[in-house]
Amino acid sequence: MKRILLVIALAITTVTFAQEEEIKILKKLDKKSGQPTQKDMEKLSSALAVLDTNVTSLDDEDKVLYHYFKVSQPIMEVMIVAMKNPNDVAAIQEASKKYNTPEFLESMSSHYNTMVDLEKKLGEKEHTEDIKPLMDMMKQQLAQQAFQLNTDKKFKEASEAFYALYKFDNTNGSNLENAAILAVQAEEYKFAEKMYDELKNSDYLNNGIKYFAVNKASGKEETFNSRDDMVKMISLGSHEKPRTEKVSKKKPEVYKMLALIASQNGNYDKAKIAIEDALELNPKDDELKKEAARIYFNEAYEMLKDDQKLVDEINANLDDKAKFDKLVGKRKELFKKALPNFEKAYSLNPNDANTKSLLKMSYDILEMKDKAATIK
Repeated sequence: MKRILLVIALAITTVTFAQEEEIKILKKLDKKSGQPTQKDMEKLSSALAVLDTNVTSLDDEDKVLYHYFKVSQPIMEVMIVAMKNPNDVAAIQEASKKYNTPEFLESMSSHYNTMVDLEKKLGEKEHTEDIKPLMDMMKQQLAQQAFQLNTDKKFKEASEAFYALYKFDNTNGSNLENAAILAVQAEEYKFAEKMYDELKNSDYLNNGIKYFAVNKASGKEETFNSRDDMVKMISLGSHEKPRTEKVSKKKPEVYKMLALIASQNGNYDKAKIAIEDALELNPKDDELKKEAARIYFNEAYEMLKDDQKLVDEINANLDDKAKFDKLVGKRKELFKKALPNFEKAYSLNPNDANTKSLLKMSYDILEMKDKAATIK
């Protein structure tokens, strides 16, 4: 037993020693003035890789350094490329490429926020103040890239860029909204469903506020990301007529879009939940009722996709009573399954000719003559 405990103790000591060595590398680089070299970056990368698996055991000051370099490492790597090739835009873009994914940017934002919280706890702000301008610059560059892609009508790429920007800083939910709208414009319906799904459940949609003011020069109303931004422009005298609007006002439209996209993607359960949520908010909206009816009708119609094949088999087995009865029973089950959706569609939009036709047909096949007679 003593030997086993000794081995465990030695293992713990080895890990601690390794951590101390890696922290020394971070501290040395933290104190270095001037641009880091490629050799510095290699040492940093190795040190962070070791600390990735042991970060919870670090004290708060060392955790600050770890998170600081997790954020600054990719920026530093791009800066090294930019310093070597200041006019080579393609090389700089290529160096930035692997860091422009939503997953990476979300992770980067998480490290930054953790570092800020740790420094607040320690009563410090050195690293926060050091890296904040870089974070702001990166956010600005991402925003410029997203808006330029939209201007160039590269809607798929613009949607992805706005989503990456939202994952980098989720305090501005309008970037998620832009990503959703542009995904639809790009006809990327799977991605659009993901965006609207996330938008529906976002704090932005549920609790966000939009700020508006009229630009005196153009006479047009402009949107601001925060109250402070709006107040600043009004105090400068360039804007007037401030107003606010709750983002939740858009809920019915967002729910409807999610329902339509999910329906197109064949996710009818999600589509029905979303459209019912929209109807709950706007129960008297006739256009919304028609959209809801279409979703229920489409699902029912999809359920009957094998009907013609069954009819052909039934007609081919008129002389085989056992097989004929089995096929007729199978067809009835098909229509029985689809019936509730046809009935729901009819209740929402009783004037649609296709719905009336297939609902009456369903009643006839299921030998529900009294109900069939009510469909005119």
